[in-house]
Amino acid sequence: MRDVFHSRGFKALLGIVFVVLGIMIYSAGAEGGSVFSSLLGHVFTPMQKVSTVISNNAAASVGRSAGDLESENQELKKEVDALRAKLIDYYQVKQENDQYRTFLELKNENKDFTFVSGSVVGRDPNDVFGSFTVDKGSLAGVTAGSPVITESGVVGWVSSVSSTFCQVTTLFSPDTNMAALDRVNRESGVVSSNIKLYEQGYAKLGYLSSETKVQKDDIIVTSGLGGIYPKNLPVGKVVSVGPEEYSVSYMAVIKPFVDPKTVRDVFIITSFLGKGEALSSLPEPSGTPSGGNTSSSSGTTSSGTASGSGAAK
Repeated sequence: MRDVFHSRGFKALLGIVFVVLGIMIYSAGAEGGSVFSSLLGHVFTPMQKVSTVISNNAAASVGRSAGDLESENQELKKEVDALRAKLIDYYQVKQENDQYRTFLELKNENKDFTFVSGSVVGRDPNDVFGSFTVDKGSLAGVTAGSPVITESGVVGWVSSVSSTFCQVTTLFSPDTNMAALDRVNRESGVVSSNIKLYEQGYAKLGYLSSETKVQKDDIIVTSGLGGIYPKNLPVGKVVSVGPEEYSVSYMAVIKPFVDPKTVRDVFIITSFLGKGEALSSLPEPSGTPSGGNTSSSSGTTSSGTASGSGAAK
């Protein structure tokens, strides 16, 4: 170890160190600073320069990244908007295709029907029985009293018409009196409803005989009597059978196949075979007292004729 300290190489290195220190001390004295601060400056200045370069490069990189991200974000928003528009178009076309397919199926099953398809565009908040507005009117051939259906069954009837819109009264309304029958035993009656039944989602087939053969789960369809509704349109399924309140006749509580509150698209039957035939020339419903099937609302009667607003029976 002593040989190292006494070697020429070590002595030369030590001399160089002293020379450098001397230069640094002289520089510090010339600049008016302390020797210690000068030494620190010489040591840390290169490190500060390196740190500054790194920071500047990082800031520039972050700035460029933020700008790129903003641009990419705007492009993605445009793509999302375009895809949303295409999705809306897709569902609209799909809805139209489904509606047209249903139209063709109904037309093939009922070749004597003339249909007008329409969409629900408004609902009457003041009508507890769910009446609604459809975007078809007299210009499309719609008239007061026209039956309104879906692929599942009867919804109601057109109660008023303008040139481009019509108001539909549902089968739950007390203004509705629809000639119908049990598809199994052909026993006939009149479909109507009231607020108590409607609140449970039900209507009734009334004017049945006390000896009625109508049973639970039987299917009720329109009978065609009166010429307002075509025959064999599905109405609903029997839930229960029993005597009517304040009457000697019986009734069948039915669950309609169509819920008017959820209807979006409908078909309005503007013409069919047997339209307008008078009910007065046809048999009374089973167990119906003479003159018992009369409605005074909206200027309508059970004869199937419609005045003004056009009721359906």
